[in-house]
Amino acid sequence: MSKRIDFLRSIIDSSSASSSVDGSGSQDTSANRDSGYRTEVCSNTDDQQQQQHHQQQQPVAGPGRGRARALAALLAPPKPTDGSLPLAAAMPNLTIGGRGRFLQKLLNKEQSSAEPGASKTSDVASSSSSGVGAPTAPAEGLRKLQPAQPSRAPKEDSFVLRETKEPQERVNRTGTNGTPLQIMSNFMELTCSKDRGIFLYTVDFEPDVESKRARQQCIDRHSEIFGKAYTFDGRILLLPKSISQERMVIPTKLPTDGTPVQMTVVFRVQQRMSQNVMLYNKLFRRVMYILQMSEMGRKHYDPTQARIVPQHKLEIWPGFVTAVDEYDGGLMLNLDVTHRVLMQTTVYAHMKTIAMCRDAQFRDNVVKSLLGSVVLTRYNKKTYRIDDVLFDLNPMSTFRYGERDITYVEYYKQQYSIDIHDHQQPLLLNRQERKVANKETPQELSICLVPELCYLTGLTDDMRKDYKVMRDIATYTRITPNQRLMAMQKFCENVNQNEAARNLLASWGLELKTTPKVMSGRQLQIENITSGGGTVGSAGPNADFTRQVTNNPMLEIVHLRKWLLVYTQRDERTASAFMDCVKRTCKLLGMEIVQPQIEILPQDNTQLYIQALRTRIQPGTQIVLIICPTSRDDRYAAIKRLLCTEVPIPSQVVNARTLANDKRNRSIVLMILLQMNCKLGGTLWSVNIPLKETMICGIDTYHEGVKRTNSVSAFVGSLDASFTHWYSRATIQERKEELLNGMCVSLEKTLQAYRRRNCTLPQKIIIFRDGVADSMMNVCEEYEIPQLEAACKNIAPDYTPKITFIVVQKRIITRLFSMSGDGLGNAPAGSVLDHTVTRRYKYDFFLVAQAVKMGTVTPTHYIVLRDDAQFSPDILQRLSYKMCYMYYNWTGTIRVPACCQYAHKLAYLVGQSVKRMPAEALNDKLFYL
Repeated sequence: MSKRIDFLRSIIDSSSASSSVDGSGSQDTSANRDSGYRTEVCSNTDDQQQQQHHQQQQPVAGPGRGRARALAALLAPPKPTDGSLPLAAAMPNLTIGGRGRFLQKLLNKEQSSAEPGASKTSDVASSSSSGVGAPTAPAEGLRKLQPAQPSRAPKEDSFVLRETKEPQERVNRTGTNGTPLQIMSNFMELTCSKDRGIFLYTVDFEPDVESKRARQQCIDRHSEIFGKAYTFDGRILLLPKSISQERMVIPTKLPTDGTPVQMTVVFRVQQRMSQNVMLYNKLFRRVMYILQMSEMGRKHYDPTQARIVPQHKLEIWPGFVTAVDEYDGGLMLNLDVTHRVLMQTTVYAHMKTIAMCRDAQFRDNVVKSLLGSVVLTRYNKKTYRIDDVLFDLNPMSTFRYGERDITYVEYYKQQYSIDIHDHQQPLLLNRQERKVANKETPQELSICLVPELCYLTGLTDDMRKDYKVMRDIATYTRITPNQRLMAMQKFCENVNQNEAARNLLASWGLELKTTPKVMSGRQLQIENITSGGGTVGSAGPNADFTRQVTNNPMLEIVHLRKWLLVYTQRDERTASAFMDCVKRTCKLLGMEIVQPQIEILPQDNTQLYIQALRTRIQPGTQIVLIICPTSRDDRYAAIKRLLCTEVPIPSQVVNARTLANDKRNRSIVLMILLQMNCKLGGTLWSVNIPLKETMICGIDTYHEGVKRTNSVSAFVGSLDASFTHWYSRATIQERKEELLNGMCVSLEKTLQAYRRRNCTLPQKIIIFRDGVADSMMNVCEEYEIPQLEAACKNIAPDYTPKITFIVVQKRIITRLFSMSGDGLGNAPAGSVLDHTVTRRYKYDFFLVAQAVKMGTVTPTHYIVLRDDAQFSPDILQRLSYKMCYMYYNWTGTIRVPACCQYAHKLAYLVGQSVKRMPAEALNDKLFYL
């Protein structure tokens, strides 16, 4: 160990000395003129001048210290020997995780020096182009840096492609069980010409050109060689056709001062379609711009087709969301119809309304109502999120614009010819994060907006609770499958009929079909529901078994022998009617309920609730039921926080207004009793799942969007052979952290609970993981699954169960339609599609578990990342469908497996209300329903 430390110290000392003599390594240039990448980052002077009135330029990050400084000095490129001035450059982004990784980087450097001719195959990140979008900086990691020994001769070619992790063989896992069904989806085929492809070239300039815009203009001048369709980011050039020579030297002149330069264009590789999915998506982003559609987030809307809802002062913009990818059936466009609800009310008018209603706490109420809202500025058709309200600034405040200070009033008059009337109104603050090259942390930008020019988007909480508002909006947004198909076909026809859009696609060899493909799917068998007393009944074609559940005893009943009822004096009549209904209906469920301990509060005060719960709960109390006069988040959070942590006991909070509806009082009381039985540890129904020595788990996370507090992850695992009892555990983690660092502990606790109940450990573990995007799939596979294996080893060193890990994606834009004699309809419950539109290199399938009568159904996407047990596709598809029946808060099927929904409910309760980890005593009960 001492020799290793001395070796590291000698490297650091020598590198520090060399950097002090040679100067900053960030200003060196690459010695190889044919290299597609260099160590410098050339700044775009024109772009910086356009952004000076929005932000201040950040200094370039230094090389760091310690191992990072040593490695940066060792990997620094040699200084130029021709006497030319060095280019200003930033150090590469070096991430040193420890001494082992540090030494590994040194070994990799020396291996690369020993093998100058080695090359690797990989995909290159797609870049933007003048015909597609704004140019972006070259992707890091696509170059191999030159060693810093001036005495060595430069390599002939240092361009190295990144290694691709994409499998080379297609994955084809299809099932056979079920009734055949003709299915149509919202995927449009994109046919590719045989004479077109993606040809990657590198372009070097001699002498080197700093300005990216100047390099772009040099390429533009030679359209007779490159054509009009290309993608260029300053170094990498992508062409749909190969040029005449693999290596070409082109003399040209700079557009600024006419200085002669030479462009060296070198062919590198021809890439597959899947390696340039980003390029195709940028093409359709350009198509949307050609069709004059407004971009909001990742969706595009047509303001010319806006629908007005005058009675509510709302405006609805129709639009489309697109995604291009390579699927099992080839390159396809996933196209869906979407809508955006806008208010015809400005933020300024909203603030005036608050001032008239509640003038005493004007500032607090304004911040509370606007924080986290998204507003639209119609002068540039962009959306912004409100992060704060600046009452100390107004439109007469100044900011730096170019070479001088200017007020917001003058700025909007000059730029948009807009007059701001109220010069005393506060400003709205929007914070954005922008990635900066060679910096680990993104740069934060602050943008001030004028309330008078901002329009509210979305719906307020009051609007969502208003049945009439939601009903009127649904007449425009809830469209049938036939209407959705017509809108999709109309969009494709508009693209093909627009000459500019059609030529843009044709230049890359693409042609858009106007009719989706008809595919052969399957409908799984409807499940039978088992209730108490051995009663078995079919769920029916609509997968709704409410009548069977409410007219038969529950599967496992926990009788109420001791419980507490809390309510206020004003709700005494409601509580009395509730108890009368409980006595009449509990016999239907086979549940025995005794008279509760009653606590009456003099008024509706949160502190009175907390005091009563702390002092009046007696030992042996099974559950607490609280009837609240109204719905208030602060009161609910205080009650749940106390009863989940300090005084751990199951609780049921009921709104008195819910019990005031005499017509639905019986059904409401029945659902409350069902929930209470679950929270006490009972079960309601079951379906036949013939798996032995198996534990099924669900994982989900909760992210608080407005306050940006810590995230919460939840882990739920089954404890019995019928998969009706669950062990639940929540973990609080860092904000926006989707990967679960506490998964190892959660699975370990669940396995211990399983062993206590069954006196053995499960031999198979099936995990349904919700909330993972496509971009995090590989990280999930490489990071979370090893944690599961580590948890098993912690239980017993020789314990190696077979793990099946399935990612569940419900927020997708895929739609499935069934073909019938009357046209298109929603795919029925149990519909499965596992080919053509599934991923080419992944084991996945689409499943429709719920029956939808209004609007269009959205399937759930299941991706099998790992399957040690080697289950057949039919088994995993049937299991996923069966688990959608097992959610005890809904007497029907839901979109995702019940274990995922349980995890979602637990994570939401802890993240939204409890704000801390619940007590261990509640983990074996569904206390969060």
